[in-house]
Amino acid sequence: MESKLQKNRTAQSRSVQLLSILCPLVYFASYLTRKDYSIVMQAIIENEGLLKAQVGQVESLAVISYGAGQIVSGFLGDRFRPQRLIMGGLAVTAVCNVLMPFTPAGWRVVVWFINGFAQSMLWPPLVRIMAETMDPKTYSKVCANVNVAGIGGTIFLYLSYPLIWQKIFGASGWRASFISSAAICGVILAVWVFGFRAIRSDPRVAFTKKKAEASGEGGGKKLTVKVLLASGFIFIALGIILQGMLRDGITDWDPKMIADTFGLTADKAILKAVILPVIGVVSLKLVGYVNEKFVKDEVRAAGIVFVAALCCLTVLYFFHDKNEYLTLALSAVSVGLMHAINFFLICIVPLKFGKYGVVSTMSGVINSLTYVGSAAALYGFGFISERTGNNWRIVIGVWVVIAALGASVCFLALRRWKKFQA
Repeated sequence: MESKLQKNRTAQSRSVQLLSILCPLVYFASYLTRKDYSIVMQAIIENEGLLKAQVGQVESLAVISYGAGQIVSGFLGDRFRPQRLIMGGLAVTAVCNVLMPFTPAGWRVVVWFINGFAQSMLWPPLVRIMAETMDPKTYSKVCANVNVAGIGGTIFLYLSYPLIWQKIFGASGWRASFISSAAICGVILAVWVFGFRAIRSDPRVAFTKKKAEASGEGGGKKLTVKVLLASGFIFIALGIILQGMLRDGITDWDPKMIADTFGLTADKAILKAVILPVIGVVSLKLVGYVNEKFVKDEVRAAGIVFVAALCCLTVLYFFHDKNEYLTLALSAVSVGLMHAINFFLICIVPLKFGKYGVVSTMSGVINSLTYVGSAAALYGFGFISERTGNNWRIVIGVWVVIAALGASVCFLALRRWKKFQA
């Protein structure tokens, strides 16, 4: 006869296994319903005759909403049941994606701003759920899979728009992209709800306020501004912002750069740019393995990767207009390196605040910084391109400077971060 302890261990193991599936699914839905606008930006520009800055502004304000919402959701995620925050976020974002195709151009900024806040209700609670139910090795593996799932959503968008929706609906294909994303999100929302019902017998998924305060060792410690500044976090924060600028800036504007430089139509440029998220998947799978085997300091690792990106972008600066496949390859590798930095700084750094019981809060703050950079990139890079007559070499020159700054701030944080962890 199975003992009560054995039953409890079996239930906990089953919970981790199920969460290892549910958490990536949520992030897959998140990227589907957040990145679909940026994927079809060029199609909207061509079909509706809007300026790049006008279209980019919608995404930029949504990113600001998403970034600010991360702080709020991170705070709430440490104090309320995170699975309920995720459920609400998925529901609202599905509705926003349904509305987007039927909203006049001038009002899309409002719908997408709301969508940005709904999206912010997903990542910080996910981090808390994984941190409190999984051992460090499992957390690292599942966190990498969550990020891979998000990129998988991006790949789906890159392929589905030009190969399915644009071919079936022509100029209105971008509208169908929003509807399909909303439908898939609705299905994943249902799976999430029923999935948590299946593991509710596991006491670890109760996620009470008391548990949030006691999470991690030394739960009685309090994180003060003085301690935070002494940790070198201000330099890490700058690195996160710069990483966000490069990761999302290159990803979102590369199709337009390819189209402008080599005279491609929007659908062909988008289809070829699918290499960017594909390399991102490879990068995350590789970095998960490298982190487990070799990485001793995530901030040092981020600095080294920034240096590698600096080299790659410098080559792109001189050869971006020579061959479209070389340009795509260099852009893809650069984005892949940013995903590696994202893993080190966004996934691993928040865990180091577990002894203060603020994993979700810090995860929200840290992730919000990514989208400060992203918002600046989405509007800024389009603005620079437009004002310079589509001179993308100038934009790439800005990318080179950003990579150099990213490496610098990571190395400046090293000594303080090491002391903070001691």
